[in-house]
Amino acid sequence: MRPGSDLVFVGDVHLDRDDADLPAFLAYVRGLGRSAGRIVLMGDLFNLWIGAEDLEQDHHRAVIACLTEMRSAGTEIHYLEGNRDYRIAASHQGGAFDAVSGTGLREDWGPQKIWAAHGDLVNRHDLQYRAWRRVSRSTAAWWVYSAIPRVRRFAIAESIERRMRATNSDMKLEFPEAIVRAYAATHMDGLGAAVVLGHFHVERELRADPSGTGRIFVLPEWKGSRRHLRVTAVGEMRFEDA
Repeated sequence: MRPGSDLVFVGDVHLDRDDADLPAFLAYVRGLGRSAGRIVLMGDLFNLWIGAEDLEQDHHRAVIACLTEMRSAGTEIHYLEGNRDYRIAASHQGGAFDAVSGTGLREDWGPQKIWAAHGDLVNRHDLQYRAWRRVSRSTAAWWVYSAIPRVRRFAIAESIERRMRATNSDMKLEFPEAIVRAYAATHMDGLGAAVVLGHFHVERELRADPSGTGRIFVLPEWKGSRRHLRVTAVGEMRFEDA
C-alpha cells in the first residue's frame, strides 16, 4: 500500500460497444488513480466480456489499455468477475489486473478487514443461475465453445445472456436485504470487518448487527450514479461522488 493512498471500489459499469459513456469512464478511472493505491472493479465492467482476444472489441481494448497503463504507473487494479464475465483471470491477470477472482477477494486496507465479492452468488437459492454459472465457466464448456466458428461465438453468448437476464426476477424487484445479511455474516471476522458487494445496482450501507461491529456496503451501478466507495489509509469508509 502506498503511504497515504486510498482503496477505491467501483460498482458495475456495463459498458457496451459504441458506448457514449466510455470516454467519461476512462477519465473517471484515471482520476481515481491519482489518489488510490488500489482500485477494485466489482465486476460486469461490460455488458458482456469474454476473455478471448478474438472476441474482444474496441471498447474492451480501450479499457484494458487504460488499466494496463495505470498498473504500470503504480496503481494496483483488482477485478471481481461478475455474471457477465468469462475467463477474465485466464486472459488478463498480470496484464490489466494484479488480481482476479470469481468468488471474492480479501481487500484489507489499513485497519479495515474487508471481504469483497461481485454479489451474484449471494442468493444460495437461485439454483438455475448457479448451475449455469458452474457449467458455462467449466473447461469442457470452453473447449466446446472455442470449436465454434468465431462469427457465431459472440452471437451465441449474447443470446444466452439475454435469456439469463430473466432469471432471479424476485431479487431484481426488491433489494434482498435478508439474503445479503446472511451472506455477509459468513464473511465477517470480528471488529472492524466489512463486506463490499456490487451486482444489485443500488447503494446501501448497513450495520451487520445491532452492536455495529461490522458493516455491509453495496455499490450502485456506475452509469447512473458516478459514485464509488473509498477506504482511506486510516480505515474510514464512505461513498462519494467523482
